[in-house]
Order: sequence, then C-alpha cells, then structure tokens
Amino acid sequence: MAMEYFDEKIVPILKRKLPGSDVSGRLMGSPPVPGPSAALTTMQLFSKQNPSRQEVTKLQQQVKTNGAGVTVLRREVSELRTKVQEQQKQLQDQDQKLLEQTQIIGEQSARLAELEHKLREVMESAVGDAAASGAGGEGPRKGEKGEGDQARQRWR
Repeated sequence: MAMEYFDEKIVPILKRKLPGSDVSGRLMGSPPVPGPSAALTTMQLFSKQNPSRQEVTKLQQQVKTNGAGVTVLRREVSELRTKVQEQQKQLQDQDQKLLEQTQIIGEQSARLAELEHKLREVMESAVGDAAASGAGGEGPRKGEKGEGDQARQRWR
C-alpha cells in the first residue's frame, strides 16, 4: 500500500521537480537498486547517453550549416580587410597631397607678402615723388585736376 501511494502521488511530483529522474524517482546516473526496475533504468540511462540517429543527423546538419556560415564570414572579413587597406592607402595619398598643397600655399603666401611689400614701396615712392613735385609748386592747385587725374576720369 505504501509503495502504491509512493508511485501514484510522490513519483509524479518528483518527475515534475527533477527533470532528470527516471521512472522510480531516482536521479539519472545514480546507481540502480537491484530489483525489477533496474533493467529498465539501465536501458533508459543508455538511451539518454547515446543519441539517436536522428539527433546525430540533425547535429551533422547543424555542423555543416555552421561551417558554411563560418566560411561566408571568413570571406566577408577578408573583403573588409582589403577595403580597409585600400582606404588606408587613399588616406596616405590624400595626406601626401594635403602636405604638398600646404607647401604650395605657404610659398604663394610668401610670394604674395613679398609682392605686397614691393607694392607698398612703389606706392610710398610715388607718393614721395608727388609730394616732392607738389612742394615745388608745379602740381595742380586746389580744385584743379592734373593730367593724370583727367586721364583717369576719361577711363571711368
């Protein structure tokens, strides 16, 4: 009577709480107790440890699928590495061009500064010459226009 109560009431509860238990309520891997259920337990243990052909086939298909996925990913990584190398080369080329253009700009700025300096000297000497000739009284009087001013007026 106690065994029937155990089998009917307690074993189902243990099965729900312990998913790795066998029919008698023992955990998988525990040594079987000699008796009528020992052979059944050994067979169940053997079947759980040795996967079926379907499981093996399924695992083989997963391995093939994963292998193909890895191959695709390796190819993509290789392509991405190639692109990175190309972009690094482009960056080096652009850096070189930037350096060359910066040097050219520096040279042009120096040349421009030199030309501005010469222009100031020419303007100062022209103003100095005009002031010297104006001091002698030969320049145009106030309100009168000189020949250069008249020529400039015509061109406007």
